[in-house]
Amino acid sequence: MNVQRSVFDIIILIALFPLYLISKIIPKDERLYLFGSSLGHHFSDNSKYLFLYVSENCKKIKPLFISKNKAVVDFILERGANAAYLYSFRGIMSALRAKKVFLSHSSEDIYPALLGGAEKIQLWHGTPLRMIGYDADWKAPDRKAKIKNLFRRLFYAVFPYLYSSSDFDKIVVSSEHVCESFKSAFNIGDEKIVCIGQPRNDCLFESYNLNSKFHDSSKIEDMISDAIYLISYLPTHRKPSPTTIVDLMRNYRFDVIEFNSMLKKADTLLVVKPHFLELGSVNEYLKNLSNIKVYDETDPYPLMRKTDILITDYSSVFFDFLLLNKPLIFAPFDYEEYRQNNADFYYDYQQVTPGPKCNNWDEVKREILRLIELFNNDKIDSYASERERVKKMFNKYDDCFAEKIVKELF
Repeated sequence: MNVQRSVFDIIILIALFPLYLISKIIPKDERLYLFGSSLGHHFSDNSKYLFLYVSENCKKIKPLFISKNKAVVDFILERGANAAYLYSFRGIMSALRAKKVFLSHSSEDIYPALLGGAEKIQLWHGTPLRMIGYDADWKAPDRKAKIKNLFRRLFYAVFPYLYSSSDFDKIVVSSEHVCESFKSAFNIGDEKIVCIGQPRNDCLFESYNLNSKFHDSSKIEDMISDAIYLISYLPTHRKPSPTTIVDLMRNYRFDVIEFNSMLKKADTLLVVKPHFLELGSVNEYLKNLSNIKVYDETDPYPLMRKTDILITDYSSVFFDFLLLNKPLIFAPFDYEEYRQNNADFYYDYQQVTPGPKCNNWDEVKREILRLIELFNNDKIDSYASERERVKKMFNKYDDCFAEKIVKELF
């Protein structure tokens, strides 16, 4: 999906067109590689994990994380890695002179007008279930929309950097099975596809050090210290739909007190990971509960590593969780509404979701109790082989993702 900008932002970017042209001819530093993520706001996702691997293992280049958030820059610098605030002389000059740029969302992870001459490598932030990019942005259901899109195409032809979700030199995907959807989403050919996987998935395995200076697993350990099992609920953020996580609980029979009591009896903790825009409302709704907690960190992957059961709906995070072959519970309560308010899906939902599909929280609760009983009796659930099938479809490799990217693209 292309970035939504204000009229003021667009005017500023148009005014920077000469700078964009200059960026295309400024000599590049062959050793300078930039990393950015989450539209410049967070230190997270695939860019974060590739940056940390490169900083530790690739001494012949100069990795630099660029952020629009000073707190992110300070966090990285305090721990001995290299970072710069975008709106500084160093940040701007580094963006203009970088040889390669690694992104997780769009060129807005850094700043599109500064990246004209860099090789832009899109790591993306998951394997999309619903349609994205060109497939979502350029739908034209009627003549009026088609005319509007014609003017948009002319506009972007003149100012290509303004369509910051396109114009990448390489896109890293997780398997051959997803190549067609990425080619369609980004309007690219086979030559730009690199089939490796996602660096953030390195974090899922015990070989990855979660107790380093860049990761503090103590918060998760403290959270789950009194529980035998950990269940994580990671629903999709439903923008532009008005539906929130709290709505998904209130409207589909989530009895907070009863659910908490059930979890307590089963020595199980439920951790809810909301989108940061919903954090306040979810915290308020789930406050003061012994066995239901809210995870307020941006990066969910340390949490997923500790998770025994994942509950989700349409989030691509479950494709990553398949690498662990642990049980999944799907909660597509508002399936028809979601399909109506968002783009269509790339894949048949029933065929790529290896787990029970629940219509409400009563059904989720039943599935949780069923899985806990299997855990307690050291039995494997009936979806294990189906998870393995879907995992192989969506994950070509199952380890060392950052290392493979370095070998392929550095």
